[in-house]
Amino acid sequence: MSKPLILLAAASVTALAFPSAFDEYRKRLSTESGVERLEAPPTAAIKASAPTAGIGRASLVAGPDGHFRTQARFNGRPVDVLVDTGATYVSMNETNARRLGVAVKPGDFRYSTKTANGEVPVAIAKLDRVQVGNVDVRDVDVAVTKGDGLDTVLLGMSFLAKLSRYGVADGKLDLTR
Repeated sequence: MSKPLILLAAASVTALAFPSAFDEYRKRLSTESGVERLEAPPTAAIKASAPTAGIGRASLVAGPDGHFRTQARFNGRPVDVLVDTGATYVSMNETNARRLGVAVKPGDFRYSTKTANGEVPVAIAKLDRVQVGNVDVRDVDVAVTKGDGLDTVLLGMSFLAKLSRYGVADGKLDLTR
């Protein structure tokens, strides 16, 4: 019983003592793969790399909390997003929708969804174009929640389902169009 505890303690101390070595190793791996690497905000600098034969690819690195965040472009406008496979739609509040040029009228809030804050009216709209690095998707459904309760823009399944592939391995989310 004490042997696993000693190994666990040694691994923890090593990880705490040498985080820069692990970061350098991950950076080297991502630059050698030829796939664009997107850092989590606030270091969400997007490194350009040419798509392979018309196929757009991007790789997102998990943040310290294990979530995948990056900067996307909705109809050409930049927006910080959280990738959420549990969200049926790309989702945002009314304020973000206005800022990003997503037009919804009061009468469009015909649906509702259950959130952690209770039931909220929702309008369904469409984004002409959503880009994450070199991954470019057209005609993406978006759910706009009434009010400002949803403060994070979620990149949900209405975007991810249009990809040819997405998957998580080794702390990276790889997207392929």
